[in-house]
This record gives sequence, C-alpha cells and structure tokens, in this order.
Amino acid sequence: SEDKLQKIMEIERQLNEIQDVDVLLERILTETRRIVNADAGSIYVVEEDRIKIKYGQNDTHLKELAPGEKLPYSCFSFPINEKQICGYVASTGKSVNIKDCYEIPESEPYKFNKNSDIMTNYRTKSMYTFPLKNANGQILGVLQIINKLDENGTVIEFDTEDELFIGHFAVSAVQALQH
Repeated sequence: SEDKLQKIMEIERQLNEIQDVDVLLERILTETRRIVNADAGSIYVVEEDRIKIKYGQNDTHLKELAPGEKLPYSCFSFPINEKQICGYVASTGKSVNIKDCYEIPESEPYKFNKNSDIMTNYRTKSMYTFPLKNANGQILGVLQIINKLDENGTVIEFDTEDELFIGHFAVSAVQALQH
C-alpha cells in the first residue's frame, strides 16, 4: 500500500503541472484505473440538469481494435435522476459500489442499462461510481470505474482500499473541473 501512496503522490505532482482541463481529466481517469487495476472507466460532467459523458476508456475494446482504429465513442447525455447509476450518484452525492451490475437488488432506485454492453459485446460487472463535488457540495461530475481485475484477469469487486484511492483522485478531478 505504501508503494501505491508514493505512486499517487508522484501522479498528483504531475497532474498539477497539466494546464489543459481535457488532458487533465483524461489523465485522471487513466491513472485512477491503473491504481485500482480497472479495465474500463468514464468521467461524466454535469451540465445544468443533465449529465454528459466526457471520456470513456475500455482496455478490452482497445485490444480488439485494428491499428489506427479508434473506439466508437458515443457522446450522450441524459437527465439527472435516480433511475440510472450515474444520475443517482449525481443527484444524491453518494458513491455507489456495485459487485455485479446484472444483479442489482430490486429495492435500489437505479438500474443498470445493458444496452451499451449489448451494442459493444462487453460484460460490465463490478462498478464503482463516485461523485465529483466541490467544497460547497455542488456536484460537478461523476467518476465511474468498471471491472476491477485480479492478477489472472478475472473481474472482482472494488474493496474499501480502492474506494479510498479513487476518492483521493477525485479530489484532483474536482480541482480540474473548477478551473
């Protein structure tokens, strides 16, 4: 764990030197995923009453691309409400750690939308979604990390330590969004 902390401090030093917000957000997503060993992730930004995907990364899809080909990156936005995981996190300000997106209890207000999995032939399993809020508690965006992998490449759930590391990077993301 001490290794990880040193890595984080080094990354944060580098992040502080990046002036371009877009470059910075993409880098935060990359580094957060690397620290917790997640296959995929996205950053969403809040725009008035909607939430919009800003970056999406997926290593599994990346490996399947022909050289020079880019990921089909759909830019979509949706209203902020509790029916979708990102909307729930954006409207309540609470983070959500899901072990398996296909087995969310009926009692939860949100559902996982399988459409993008179906379209891209992917299986989203473990997911940690974290609100990016400023000091006043205003939600600026959402950081979503998907499919943590163990040494063998098997998808496992995100643990408390991962939540701490992700929370740590979220602070840098918030600072970037505020600029």
